[in-house]
Amino acid sequence: MTSNLSSTILKQVDVFPPLPATVSKVITITGNPESSAQELMNAVLPDQAMCLTILKIANSAFFGLPRKVSTVDKAVMVLGFDEIRNIVLGKAVFNSFRNAYRSNRERINLFWEHSFLTGLAAKIIAEEINVSPSTSFIAGLIHDIGKLAMLISLNGDYAAILESSSAHFRAQREEQELFSITHTAVGYRLLNRWLFPKSLLNTTRYHHTPLLSTSDALLPAVIGLADLFSHLQLSPDEADTSDLETFFNTVVPEVKSVWYDNGLEWNNSIFTRWQQELLVSSDRDRAILTIITA
Repeated sequence: MTSNLSSTILKQVDVFPPLPATVSKVITITGNPESSAQELMNAVLPDQAMCLTILKIANSAFFGLPRKVSTVDKAVMVLGFDEIRNIVLGKAVFNSFRNAYRSNRERINLFWEHSFLTGLAAKIIAEEINVSPSTSFIAGLIHDIGKLAMLISLNGDYAAILESSSAHFRAQREEQELFSITHTAVGYRLLNRWLFPKSLLNTTRYHHTPLLSTSDALLPAVIGLADLFSHLQLSPDEADTSDLETFFNTVVPEVKSVWYDNGLEWNNSIFTRWQQELLVSSDRDRAILTIITA
């Protein structure tokens, strides 16, 4: 039975529509160091809806630009390749699952809320440890995308896992036991099919198991830790917030190991500060989630 379910999931993933031409072009252009800003602008301009998304996000509090950006070429120049790519990818991923809202609106709204908070937490953490905040945000935003693919494939058979408040702690094990495949493997397969950048493939695949990462383990570890901060904000009774260090030591020991390997700070003081910054950011930057899910 479980092998049949995993086959159902993979077949569903393998027939997902390809990303729009605009997105594929942006991935190719931003992945080539020889590309020019003009090439990136030319790739985006034909998609007016995407242009509007870029301008709305560029002018949001998320970036805090001193002056309003009124054209896409200015947005490309001010924000840079990585930020434009990540805006395009975030919007494209959401659009690809738009039809799932018809029968799962409440579940999917909660899913995107968690994903958004994970992205914000990842950005906050990354800004202090010499990791790209931009890449960390988009990695957090899409880290659990395999769960949506599993929900579409299995619907009621997966809904209980998606809704569980303690999903972070047991989802991987339950998925493997029930379906012979996990959301990290499904997400990796889908994003690989869409030709996403390797760094995002890696974090999607290994954010629960960063020590298994086939390249740099630090970004997957950032997402694994950010994932917990998001869960704690949505379900504050999950842990003793006065002693997050002990809680994290128990729940994400691999992340702690990666942190120590990189000589990074791991204690209650910094965890409490990041938690407070996430609360502020989730209110201040709420427009990003609204724009992406519009």
